Amino acid sequence: MVIKKKKIGLIIGSGELATYCMEQLVLLGYETTIVRLPCSKVKIKKNQDHIPLKYEEINEAFFLLKQRQINEIALIGYMERPDIDSSKVNYRSQILLSKVFSILNKGDGEIFSAIKQMFVDQNFTLVKVQDLLPELILDSGIYGSPIGKKVLKEIKEGVKIFLNYARLDIGQSLVFQNGHCLGLETITGTDEMIRAIINFRERNNKRSKEILSGGILIKGSKPDQVLDIDTPVIGPDTIKLAKNAKLNGLIIESDKVIVVNKDSIIDTLQSNNMFLASVKFFGYRL
Repeated sequence: MVIKKKKIGLIIGSGELATYCMEQLVLLGYETTIVRLPCSKVKIKKNQDHIPLKYEEINEAFFLLKQRQINEIALIGYMERPDIDSSKVNYRSQILLSKVFSILNKGDGEIFSAIKQMFVDQNFTLVKVQDLLPELILDSGIYGSPIGKKVLKEIKEGVKIFLNYARLDIGQSLVFQNGHCLGLETITGTDEMIRAIINFRERNNKRSKEILSGGILIKGSKPDQVLDIDTPVIGPDTIKLAKNAKLNGLIIESDKVIVVNKDSIIDTLQSNNMFLASVKFFGYRL
């Protein structure tokens, strides 16, 4: 008996997560069709069924997905705000994108909600990639090096600040140290925030050691974040940057942050005396 493979469409942005998920879902036996966003820098294999997406002709991508009898869609990887040439948008795409056009100057939450509704209106089911690949989510607990009592107290204060920052809908992470915020993620992303800290510490290498090392990266979700589309992610590159920034460790929100290649991450943490704690941010306890 021939076992029919389950079909799924993967709308791909950039980053380690996109590459990892494409490979793992094929190994699990999925028949995947890749829809590559204009901002994506991920390489697609020659034999991989894929659709290069143009926002101005998004109706064509939807047509091709339906033609392939694909009902489930997962959006994966870093996605930049769409740069759409309104003069080139065809009529059918204009109808599809009308709600998105009207809120492009709003926060990410509203934009992603409109994008999600656009897929629902086209009778697609959005699937969270972490539901397809459960290993992407860390159970609550401490990984890497142990955490002392002083750091535990600092984590508690940092999470409080993060929860207030998250309400602003401008980013998903910050770096906290001794009651001070060293960096806030904005539209440029977590890695760029960490690079700014590295540059600051390199330029001020004659200042006190307290300023030149230490700190905790805190990453989690924003209120009402559309996790079907916009899930916070950390990967090996983020951990390497955190090490270069001389941070002590990371705190992530349990069940809300994807961890790419967790075995590699934990090895890096242990070898550099760093920690990673996965905790529930609301009703915080560790």
